[in-house]
Amino acid sequence: MAGQVSDNKSTTAKFVPEDRKGLHKPNSVEWMLMVAGISICGIGSWAVAVGLMIFLGAFYSGFFVKPQVKRGLYFGPCPHCGATMSATHYQDELDCPSCRGMVRVRNGRYEAI
Repeated sequence: MAGQVSDNKSTTAKFVPEDRKGLHKPNSVEWMLMVAGISICGIGSWAVAVGLMIFLGAFYSGFFVKPQVKRGLYFGPCPHCGATMSATHYQDELDCPSCRGMVRVRNGRYEAI
């Protein structure tokens, strides 16, 4: 078996969690809801209550509720060419920026596709 190249090449992808201290950071949906809440307030006096509820709910969720998803980056060598690459916590598949080989992120590893 020595000398044969495995069809399922993989390398270790170290996960580095996003460092959060103090207030949490809102995601794009929460920012969008805050803007929509303020915009709804401009419709009329009856909409101020609805707009403020939307704004305050999104604001509270964005800054004070801990995210359920562990945000961060994966770092490691490409299983195709060995170049260092990174992937965000939500990427399942990506291409290597050096060799353009397709890579799958699974269980803390980069797997060649």
